[in-house]
Amino acid sequence: MPLSKEELIRYSRQLVVPGVGPEGQEKIKAAKVAVVGAGGLGSLVLGYLVGAGVGEIGAFDFGPVELSNLHRQLIYGTGDIGRLKTELVEQRLREINPEVKVNTGEGLLTGENIEAALAGYDYIADCTDNFTTRAAINKACLRLKKTYVHGAVYQFEGQLAVFEPHSGPCLGCLLPGAENQENQACAEAGVMGPAAGAVASMQALEILKLILGFGTLKGKFAMLDFQFADFNVVELKKRADCPVCGKPGRDKKFIDSLAVDFITPEELNKRLASKTPPRLLDLRYSWEHDLCNITGDTWLDFDELMKNGAGLKAGEELVLYCKAQSKSAAAWRSLRAKGFKNISVLKGGLDSWAEKIDSKMTRY
Repeated sequence: MPLSKEELIRYSRQLVVPGVGPEGQEKIKAAKVAVVGAGGLGSLVLGYLVGAGVGEIGAFDFGPVELSNLHRQLIYGTGDIGRLKTELVEQRLREINPEVKVNTGEGLLTGENIEAALAGYDYIADCTDNFTTRAAINKACLRLKKTYVHGAVYQFEGQLAVFEPHSGPCLGCLLPGAENQENQACAEAGVMGPAAGAVASMQALEILKLILGFGTLKGKFAMLDFQFADFNVVELKKRADCPVCGKPGRDKKFIDSLAVDFITPEELNKRLASKTPPRLLDLRYSWEHDLCNITGDTWLDFDELMKNGAGLKAGEELVLYCKAQSKSAAAWRSLRAKGFKNISVLKGGLDSWAEKIDSKMTRY
């Protein structure tokens, strides 16, 4: 369908870009893009894609806006705290561009439901912050034969890749056993808002280049260090022994080594009330411990633990926790390598404890 006069005006600044024009804009208008995650990356990717005129957008996330989101998730405001992100996304995107069809999906995407959620879209933007969902996206895109753009941000650093797992390398080729890996999410590692914005802008641009048929990062992995303005792009190769798109085998030992012994909040609550409770160690920053903590715990410096074990005794029964679970999972592996046996990690960290055990705990 030819562009209307209003569309010609709305998109005039990108229509004059060589290689776009009305024909390219019609391709953008016909495209359907799913954005998984509406946080630091996804909220901005969504804004750029809707502004560019992508015809149909699917936005997937779960949970409400929190105060700590606002320094980087710029489509939300202080008055939005407590409201569902997906509800707000639909409203805000329609305000940006009422001509775009916006679909929202509230709830966690898992290996069981993700394929059906993504099936109706041409391109996928991976804007998540955990390896479990990233691995699920990778497997779904392989089965659905979908190309997707992966983005990640950490402190001053960013990562970007375009995976075409049906013909080129997939996430599993880069990170075997991705679903078992632990990453330090923004809540634990920290992130500079403009770094998220920079990665999100590049991620949205890669999606638009895919739609238009321009050159992209297909089969490549970009490592972006914004603190020192150091950017590197490397070629990725499809692995014959990839556990997702190849023939698994050689990496089984590596994948198994990533497994962590978890204890649920409910199980820990019972153990803490028993006659022989484990020693509970908080591995967050000291100011986080001062803000809120689990009664009876001990704060321990994470860096000291990783360097020298922080004076812990190998025979103690230990439970490690942080805000989510990535720092404590990293500490678990470090202690296991030092000979500790009787240790576990609080599954979901303090966030899960606050949700399931102590609803009055300060959330941040």
